[in-house]
Amino acid sequence: MQTASKADIVAYWNGENGQKWARFQEMMDRSLKPLGHAAMDAADIGAGWRVIDVGCGCGDTTFDLAGRVGGQGHVRGVDISAPMLARAEARMGKTKNVTFAEADVHDYRFPAPAYDLVYSRFGVMFFVDPVAAFRNLRAALKAGGRVAFASWRAARENPWVKVPVSIVGAHVPMPSPAAPGEPGEFAFADDARVRRILTDAGFADVATVRHDIPITLAGGDLETAVDLLLEIGPTGRAVADAGADEALKARIAADLRDGLRPYLTPAGVVLGTSIWVVTARAP
Repeated sequence: MQTASKADIVAYWNGENGQKWARFQEMMDRSLKPLGHAAMDAADIGAGWRVIDVGCGCGDTTFDLAGRVGGQGHVRGVDISAPMLARAEARMGKTKNVTFAEADVHDYRFPAPAYDLVYSRFGVMFFVDPVAAFRNLRAALKAGGRVAFASWRAARENPWVKVPVSIVGAHVPMPSPAAPGEPGEFAFADDARVRRILTDAGFADVATVRHDIPITLAGGDLETAVDLLLEIGPTGRAVADAGADEALKARIAADLRDGLRPYLTPAGVVLGTSIWVVTARAP
C-alpha cells in the first residue's frame, strides 16, 4: 500500500470527511470527551499554562483546555481542516484565551520556546512523518515542557469499531487496513513504536498507559448512533465508497439497530474503547 502524502491527508480532512465531522461535531464531541479528558488529567495542567492543541478539529478540546489554564493562560488550536476550524471559530463566543491556526505542525513556525504543553486527542496519528512533526513540536516547548495525548489502541481492542464494522461489513466491503506506520486512526496502536517516535524526536520520560473507557456512541439514542455510523468513521467510509443507494442504506441501518440494541442503556448506546494515554517531557 502506498504511503499517504501530506497532500493526501490535507485533502482528506478538507473534503467530505472534514465537512461531515464539522456537521456531526456535537455528537462526536459528546462521545469522545471522556477520552480527551483522560489525557488532560495525565498532563496535570497548571493555571497560566500555554498549550498547543494538535488536531484541534472543531475546538472542543481547545475550549476545555482553555478552562483548565484559566484567563492567564492561552491555548493555540492547530488543524489542517478548514471546515472543522470554521466550526471551531464559530463556537468561540467571548472566549479570550484561545486562537486557532490552519497549519501543518510538521513545519508550522510556533513561537519558541514558549509553550508548557503539547496536547492532542486523536490528532497525532495522522502525521505523515511523526518524528519530524514531534521534533518541531518539541522545539516549541519550554525546557521541561510536557506532551500528553490520546491515541487509539488496535481496532480489535475497540468494541466501538469491532461491533459496527462486523455489521456493516456484511453488506459492503470494508476499507483495507492501513499498512504498518500508515497515517490513520490506528497508526499509534503499537506503544513500542510510539515510544521510539517520541524518543527519536528528542523527548524523555516517555510513558504509555492503557485506558479502557466506555463511551456513549454519538452521545445519544439508538437512532442517533445509527445515523452517525452511516456517515462517520470506518463504517461511514465503507458505505460511501460502496456508493450505497437508499435501499441498501436502509438495510444496513436496520441491521445496525438490531446489532446495537444489546448495548442500549438509559444513557444511550454504550460501547467500550481502548486507548493509550501517552506522556513525555522535553529535556
